[in-house]
Amino acid sequence: MRERFTVAAVQPNSVWGEEEWRNLQTAVDAVEEAAGHGADLITFPEGFPGPCNGPLDSGGRLSQPPITTLRELARRHRVYIVASDLEANPEIPDTYFLTLKLIDRSGEILANYRRVQPDNQYLNEYLHTRRHVLPGDRLVVVETDLARIGLLICSELWVPELPRSLTLMGAELIVAPVNGRHSETRFGPRLWEQWRCLARTRAAENLNYVVVTQNIHVPGSNGIGIIAGPDGPVATLDGAGIVYGEIDMARLAWLRNHYYEPVLFEPPESPDEPEFSCRPGQIHERRPELYGKLVEPQADAFDYFYYRRGLEAWREEFERVHRYQPDRYTPYVDRPVWRPRQPA
Repeated sequence: MRERFTVAAVQPNSVWGEEEWRNLQTAVDAVEEAAGHGADLITFPEGFPGPCNGPLDSGGRLSQPPITTLRELARRHRVYIVASDLEANPEIPDTYFLTLKLIDRSGEILANYRRVQPDNQYLNEYLHTRRHVLPGDRLVVVETDLARIGLLICSELWVPELPRSLTLMGAELIVAPVNGRHSETRFGPRLWEQWRCLARTRAAENLNYVVVTQNIHVPGSNGIGIIAGPDGPVATLDGAGIVYGEIDMARLAWLRNHYYEPVLFEPPESPDEPEFSCRPGQIHERRPELYGKLVEPQADAFDYFYYRRGLEAWREEFERVHRYQPDRYTPYVDRPVWRPRQPA
């Protein structure tokens, strides 16, 4: 295990729809640049280079799947690459799996993670032009010569149980790429700041590194781009490009193997000594016997296996949640979830 290595997180200007196949050249250029910069691990956004929202055969424009090209590049440059695509489900027509693939230095696919908590059908249709993206059945942590790498996709980072589970499985670095807006919508840049906040939170509470980037589909849009560590951001990127960050595994090991203890209560020996911006030993301060509520059935939880009742059963799930009346709040069933600004 190396004490330090470099992550290159690519946040590209991406193409959506019928011309999505063009993303491959962007990916190739990014790998060449990042490898030349000395990157050991190169990550791409959700669904990039695809196929993700265009034709699954890339419209016949490419001689081989984009992932195959990236495997060749990983082998040539001796780097790890994390990339994403959408796979057709061979068992149920018109259904798919959204995947995140970890490719090793020899070009082999070490892991093919299928998102376990996909987006809802309306959001899937917006992001992927397909409604029925089905859930995978397992979380993934992979041992590499860099670190133990865990994989999540997009809003799975908003589910605290998932990154915590990866940490309990040994993850030291979590890659959680995001898709991005294809058009002007009511969710905008403020949501991206929340995402960065979450990346920093997950890194601090789990004492690991978290890497997040997204597709820049709308020209001039800001991006989420962040490599977050336990002590705070290692590097951030607002627009399109590549953000580089050094991962300090020795620092991570120290934070995981110590608590607040006498040495931390002493004044620093010099102004150059790094400060502590997280809680050492945080991942060990747990009371699992109190957490049973987390695995109890939840009345308003969305049924990710709706398709077993037929593909159109997802509509019942939406209506069931809309009708749900818990004790302490009443959902806005017949009103919009947004409110226009009041005049000054």
